[in-house]
Amino acid sequence: MHADLIQHAKAVGGHVLVRGRYATFLTAAGTGYSAWGDLALTRWSADPVEDNDGFFFYLRDLDRGIFWPLGQQPALKPAECYETRFTASVAALRQINDDIEARLEICLTPDADLELRRVTLRNLGKGPRRIEVTSYAEVVINTWAADAAHPAFSKLFVQTEWVAGQRALLAGRRPRAQGEAICWLVHAFAGGDENTKPLQYETDRVQFIGRRYSLAAPRALIEKEPLSGTVGNVLDPIVSLRQVMELAAGSEVQMTFLLGAAPDRETALEAAARYASAARIEAVFQAAIGTARLFGPADGLSTDRGRKPVRHYVCAVEAGACASQDSLPPYGSGSREGNEGCWQGDGFGSDTEPLQFWNGYGGFSASGDEYVIRLEPDASGRLRLPPRPWVNVIANPQFGFLASETGAGSTWSQNSRENRLTPWYNDPVLDPHGEGLYLRDEDHNQFWSLTPGPVPQAVPYEIRHGFGYSHYRHVSQGLQQEVWLFTAREEPVKLILIRLHNRQRRSRHLSLFTYARLVLGVLPGGHAAELAIEQDGATGALLAENRNREFSGRIAFAAASPTDSVPIHISGDRTAFIGKHGSPACPEALCRDKILDGRLGTGLDPCFALQVTLRLEPGAAMERAFLIGEADSRDEVRRLIGRYSEDGAVAAALAEVRKSWRDRLIAVQIQTPSPSLDLMINGWAAYQTLSCRLWGRSAFYQSGGAFGFRDQLQDAVALIYHDPALTRRQLLLHAAHQFIEGDVLHWWHPPVGYGIRTRFSDDLLWLPYLAAFYSRATGDWSVFGEPVRFLQARELEPGEDEAFLRPEESRQTASLYEHCCRALDRSLTQGVHGLPLMGGGDWNDGMNRVGREGRGESVWLGFFLYAILGDFIPVCGRNSDYNRARRYAAFRSHLAEALNEQGWDGEWYRRAWYDNGKVLGSETSDECRIDALAQAWAVMSRAAPWVRAEAAMDAVERLLISEPEGLIRLLAPPFENTPDDPGYIKGYVAGVRENGGQYTHAALWVVRALAELGRRDQAVRLLEMLSPVNHTLTPEAVAVYQLEPFSVAADVYGAEPHIGRGGWSGYTGSAGWLLRVTLESILGLELVEGHALRLRPCIPDDWPGFHLRYQLPDGGATYEITVCSPEGCAKRVVAVEIDERPGRIEYGAACIPLFHDGHVHQVQVTLAEAAQDTAAGIS
Repeated sequence: MHADLIQHAKAVGGHVLVRGRYATFLTAAGTGYSAWGDLALTRWSADPVEDNDGFFFYLRDLDRGIFWPLGQQPALKPAECYETRFTASVAALRQINDDIEARLEICLTPDADLELRRVTLRNLGKGPRRIEVTSYAEVVINTWAADAAHPAFSKLFVQTEWVAGQRALLAGRRPRAQGEAICWLVHAFAGGDENTKPLQYETDRVQFIGRRYSLAAPRALIEKEPLSGTVGNVLDPIVSLRQVMELAAGSEVQMTFLLGAAPDRETALEAAARYASAARIEAVFQAAIGTARLFGPADGLSTDRGRKPVRHYVCAVEAGACASQDSLPPYGSGSREGNEGCWQGDGFGSDTEPLQFWNGYGGFSASGDEYVIRLEPDASGRLRLPPRPWVNVIANPQFGFLASETGAGSTWSQNSRENRLTPWYNDPVLDPHGEGLYLRDEDHNQFWSLTPGPVPQAVPYEIRHGFGYSHYRHVSQGLQQEVWLFTAREEPVKLILIRLHNRQRRSRHLSLFTYARLVLGVLPGGHAAELAIEQDGATGALLAENRNREFSGRIAFAAASPTDSVPIHISGDRTAFIGKHGSPACPEALCRDKILDGRLGTGLDPCFALQVTLRLEPGAAMERAFLIGEADSRDEVRRLIGRYSEDGAVAAALAEVRKSWRDRLIAVQIQTPSPSLDLMINGWAAYQTLSCRLWGRSAFYQSGGAFGFRDQLQDAVALIYHDPALTRRQLLLHAAHQFIEGDVLHWWHPPVGYGIRTRFSDDLLWLPYLAAFYSRATGDWSVFGEPVRFLQARELEPGEDEAFLRPEESRQTASLYEHCCRALDRSLTQGVHGLPLMGGGDWNDGMNRVGREGRGESVWLGFFLYAILGDFIPVCGRNSDYNRARRYAAFRSHLAEALNEQGWDGEWYRRAWYDNGKVLGSETSDECRIDALAQAWAVMSRAAPWVRAEAAMDAVERLLISEPEGLIRLLAPPFENTPDDPGYIKGYVAGVRENGGQYTHAALWVVRALAELGRRDQAVRLLEMLSPVNHTLTPEAVAVYQLEPFSVAADVYGAEPHIGRGGWSGYTGSAGWLLRVTLESILGLELVEGHALRLRPCIPDDWPGFHLRYQLPDGGATYEITVCSPEGCAKRVVAVEIDERPGRIEYGAACIPLFHDGHVHQVQVTLAEAAQDTAAGIS
């Protein structure tokens, strides 16, 4: 039951107390966590080096303004004296700091699943003291493995509550599935001596720690403010209680906190109430301690314990890291002028480039291809960071990394989940550094980081996130410092180009360091024991190999470039580099060692650490580079290092990457009256779709690594304007992940191939839907004849929702056409209402139990299938498959009847029927009365009569669209208390993700539906509203939305207190749909079989027009298309000129033939109110 906990105790060292299903674990440093059965109650990382999270107490002297931990962690302030004692029933520690002796004793109660933590303070000084005691623990209530795999997801299901009468905090996890174990966590102040003050509490982690701060020095301890008292849907839950104790000279006070778990709220509170008595608590401790003597007198403690080694080097801004609880020295910040973002950072010369959409943190460069973040220190010296990390996802098809504005990130090779080279932390509050770049002044014994973390200077920094790279620069310590991070265009290597310029009149003796914590798997520490670190004699590079995994045979490496100009010092031992209980903010090796220790081998906590020493003369500049990557052989490692060690090779690779992205993204460029849309369409949306979604399959908030069957198909089709060959390859790749029976893998991990087989009803249908779209657009009908193998694996058992498996290639091969038909044939199901069966869920994964028994029906799936059949019947005709064409046509006809007879609710279309026959998405529904998905697809599929389509979208406008809040909600009201079980969507707190928040993917379909109804003004207004640029126009807007202005968000929260807050950015198909909806639905662009463009704009009357530049993928020709609306009525295309010759208008669209002649063609399209409309009085 407590196997994880016991395993962690063995790995790190510590003591476990167990009674029944409750257990708690304390390390010698005072960290650890608590568990209830298989559930971790509180968060802790099994990190034997840093060991800096867990259940803590902070002590703060309110008069002296200093604080320290009760234990060795997390505040990095060694005690004058420190010792621990463990018995079978009690774990205890004692320390002395600043004449305060503090004791912590922990034991378990005999009759409830509770632990008691008794804090005793004794004033050893000669004057009175006021000591504030603050508890802190991060709430999990999940299995350790599930929480560690995806913390941001795990946190979304937890709610907190304050029970004032019992001085208790409660936390509960909303269940994701029926039968899931229910657990309530309780944390209470069980009692103390009589001089206590009113209790304070907190359950919001970001309020407690704060961005720019750390667990070693959290905002709640730095700022002299009470805890905020935040409870409810906090999204990142903790439990924290604070009490102030007054101690006269020589006196002692005592207080007890409890933590526990119970299967329901009432039992949790009853158990806590049982131990609100001081006498009861004393009896428990007396029984637990017995005759054992835990500690002797205070003066018997060893004064050497807990003391850090002597430091020969210090952080250049000492308080910024190593003594981070003190305020940083003030620094004169740069000045800003106007709202265009003109900026004069100290030391940046004449750089006053104005930025587009400046919001107080950053803005777009004039060219739009960089997002420029400008960080400045505040009066305390801390850098003013965005509310959450603003991250660039940089990837090529086989390799990539994340880069935040502080320089933190994660690097992977081949698969961003299964083969991480460095850790993915998924912590938007702390944004920890698993990698670091440091510079040390050897003459003045100071060090700092080259990026804004992990050891920032109190100076301005500029960060430029561009297509395929991130660039950091600042001036400090008399040096201009620049760093470029990027991947090679195709090769599996991350290149770090560093440029230093000595602006002083003295020579500088410097050391450059790079550090990377190694994973070579999924989670940090998971493979540490199997990793072997060695140095390559030929190149001096560090090599690491893990043979006990799917990616065995691959070799990770780190190297300096050039390799032969300066000595390289190395270490593969993270303990030696970071130091026991150290951190990347203050590595012990940089504080202590002249050169790295050279430690290599096995059995280490592995890392790559390289040191290069150099001398920089007055006024001189230099370049150095580091490489981190992975290859399939030592020879390939040496080849890569050799290539990038050549003079100028790294700088040339950077230029190649930038050119490659320019060439990819230039295919479609627009200029409209909406610059915020222009920025996204002219690069950022396509870049996000390709780099993050298709290549990286990873981002800050989600790191899947897998291909999703429906997901990456949609992404690839969105890039049809940029790279139709990529779209074709992706269609065939997905077809190769279809089973003989016609169903598909919901997702699979390349290159190993394992994935999950499910009962999702829509996955397989995206193949025929998008294959038909691809061929209509490109004229490449031959793709349907491509032979593709099927997969084979065991089928799901009755009652089995999904199976994780590794399928095999079958011996059956069929054309892509046959693959599409098998998907359709399997999907022609009907329930009692004549609508398709929902199975284990449709597009909304969270509705995974509406139809799991095989009777529930999906109205949305009916509209989707109706649209697909309409597109695919002509494909059947092209393949002379007339029997199928007739069968599909007959099914489609019956489907239209069922959708409009059974699916119509009176004012909008219903969403589904449960297995039990109850309707979902109806006026009669208690929750989820209306769902945007069904309404949008009623229009997009053209299955709804015009009058009903109008009424359905009227209902969406009335009930789901809130322009003042900037939201298009997916459904309303959210699921909370309905007795029906739609699925894990109900586990999300209200207003989060699919459960009543904006799901941007579906919101864009709403915009498309409005455009198809001709609601031009509203469609464009809402499309602009969805742009991340417009969510971040001011500092106040950034404080609400929080996410990157350059990355489309998957979701935006729709309920208090988080209305308008962005959810997860980066890894979302919304970027691709933003591209398609803008180009196709608003600008009216349609590719016609590769030989023509159709243009049927749907723009508002207040737009004077727009310009669109389309370059054929092979560079065969470029079309400069100017659309104008001279009369202020953009209703119809009334005139077309192509190269000053009249063009054709067909069915209201301008027809533009495509010539592969290498020329630039000028096209003029005029919009106006058509004569027949005026005559008929149509508005």
